[in-house]
Amino acid sequence: MRSIVPFIPLTVLYFILSCANLVPDYSSVSVSLTLQPKLDVGTFFSFISCGYLSSPNLRWLEGLRKLRYLVMTGADLSKSSESFHWAKPVSRLSNLILLQLSNCNISGRIPIGQLLNITSLSVVDMHSNILTSTILDMLSNITTLSALDFSGNNLDGHIPYLPQLEHLYVSSNLSMTINLVSMFSASWSKLKFLDISFTHVPVSMSSLISLQYLSLIQNGLRGYIPTSICQILSLEYLNIEWNNLIGRLPLCILQLPKLSYLSVNKNNLNGNVPLSLLQKSRLDLISFRINGLSVENDDQYQHAVQSFQPKVLEFTSCNMRGEIPEFFSNLTSLMILILVNNSLSGAILYLLLFSLPALSVLDLSNNSLSGTIPHSLGNCKSLIFLSLGQIKLTGSVPEELERITSLRYLDLNGNEFEGSFPTVIEKFQELEILNLAGNRFKGRIPKFIGDLQHLRILVLASNSFNESIPEGVMKLENLQFISLSRNKLSGPIPENLEGLKKMTKTQNQTTIEVYSYNTGFDILSNALAGKIPEKIGLLNGIPFLNISHNNLTGLIPKTIGGMISLESLDLSYNQLTDEILVTLTMLDCLAYLNLSYNNLRGRIPTNPHFYTLHPDGTAYIGNRYLCGSVDGMNCSKIVPSTNKTTENIYDQENVLFIGVIFSSFVTGISGVFLLLYLIDDNWRNRYWRAVDRIVLKIVNSKP
Repeated sequence: MRSIVPFIPLTVLYFILSCANLVPDYSSVSVSLTLQPKLDVGTFFSFISCGYLSSPNLRWLEGLRKLRYLVMTGADLSKSSESFHWAKPVSRLSNLILLQLSNCNISGRIPIGQLLNITSLSVVDMHSNILTSTILDMLSNITTLSALDFSGNNLDGHIPYLPQLEHLYVSSNLSMTINLVSMFSASWSKLKFLDISFTHVPVSMSSLISLQYLSLIQNGLRGYIPTSICQILSLEYLNIEWNNLIGRLPLCILQLPKLSYLSVNKNNLNGNVPLSLLQKSRLDLISFRINGLSVENDDQYQHAVQSFQPKVLEFTSCNMRGEIPEFFSNLTSLMILILVNNSLSGAILYLLLFSLPALSVLDLSNNSLSGTIPHSLGNCKSLIFLSLGQIKLTGSVPEELERITSLRYLDLNGNEFEGSFPTVIEKFQELEILNLAGNRFKGRIPKFIGDLQHLRILVLASNSFNESIPEGVMKLENLQFISLSRNKLSGPIPENLEGLKKMTKTQNQTTIEVYSYNTGFDILSNALAGKIPEKIGLLNGIPFLNISHNNLTGLIPKTIGGMISLESLDLSYNQLTDEILVTLTMLDCLAYLNLSYNNLRGRIPTNPHFYTLHPDGTAYIGNRYLCGSVDGMNCSKIVPSTNKTTENIYDQENVLFIGVIFSSFVTGISGVFLLLYLIDDNWRNRYWRAVDRIVLKIVNSKP
């Protein structure tokens, strides 16, 4: 449908666009929509929704002389950006205060001359475009300008002195060279938010007396953290993660009176940070992850202090020792507690879990803790992420956890849990990630696993689960990785593989990005028997397939040759027969192949890519009748091929065998033949149909 809407005097025009096709170059807007358009001009905020907008120019804006706020985020202005077709109409909006043209495919230079005509302009947001130029110092003439965002473009040069700015965002401009020493040689007294990319660490930042937000993420910073940061008393947010900073963390940073966010992850720092000093800070978020710092679990912290109430504590690989600090149980506002890969010992504190009602993420993995999972963990009803992997816990999973109904991630791998599959898991209907690998669980995998419809990752490897794989597992549409390896499972591989919808989609059809797992199907080292289902080929979105070390028989399914995403294929240590599929040579992504120790025969397919997988032949050893393998038949001594010679011998034997059988029939049934013609026709017909079936079986018989 089409809707022509004439412009009326607007002060705010927002385009929130998702499904329209075109805005023509008219003084009124004509929008071709697939949904009913929404136009609201009776309120302060006027907008068109349910559309995708593109336009060769923006001349249709010239009639909106009173417009003050223009937001066209996501509109395709790639054609308008040619010869500044977008800039001239915008420059005539003399009352404009806010201009937001982010993610609009605008290319070329920044139209400084046109922007200077908008004397009341306060905010310019053009992030995520394709702008290629320097930021000219003429922008300082727009004295009303307070916020500038050119991040995510291809700008170069340096940042000019713009003392009127309060917000400056120029990150992710890889060609921009910024020397903060010279940049801050003059006073930026109004600057509050700064997000930049740079190459040199500043000697002094004391001139940033009003700065509240400083983000220096992944900017190649080297050297020491300047102590001049401690002079920015207004600082509330400091993020210097993913750099190459060395030395100690200036402890005076922890004493900044307004600092609430501190992240120094992924650096090369050293030295100790006492917990007692952190306890005296006003930080809401502390993140020390893999940076060389040691968080000292000292005994000087004060149990009575209530002012320290952080929401996030992350001390990953911070060399923490001793027991989990008791004062953590007083942090009633704590939402995220991550103490991964330290040397913590002792039991998990009962009080810690009893008094943290807001806790949503708890990760204590890779420590030296002991004991059992406290029943009080069930009181953390807000938990969505629970990781207790590799910490030597024993016993069973307590039923009290059933109260955590919102749990989405559960990792208990690498412990010493015993007994049957934890039945409490049935209560976690929102569960997406389940890892029980490396424990001592035994018995059947329960059928209720098939009811966890949100499950994306299922890892039950290295336990003692037995009997068959539940059919319901293959109905989990969102499952993208399954590992049942190193158990005692038996029976066939379930046939209903088409239910694994996520695994049937190739990488260009779906984006798969879940923690450290890839997409794959892993059932190695079990006692599975029968044939590999033909429907295995439906899983053409998985790069990893391992069904080795089982008792599988029959042929390699031809459908595997259509699994175009395969990077690793392991069918070794089974009893597979017949030839290697030629279609396997067409799997261009294949980087690992193992077909060793089967009963394969014939020639190894010749293909340049196929040969590079294992030129030493180790992928094929243990197949006695496979021509070309290290310990198989020698192809050069067989003329014609082994397959044809063998087949000719069998053909001769079949002809002789059939001749003998045929002569026996002629002799043995001649009397019966005459008798049948003397009795009912129906009996005669039935007899000959039976004979036909026997002969067909003999003729079609294979060695």
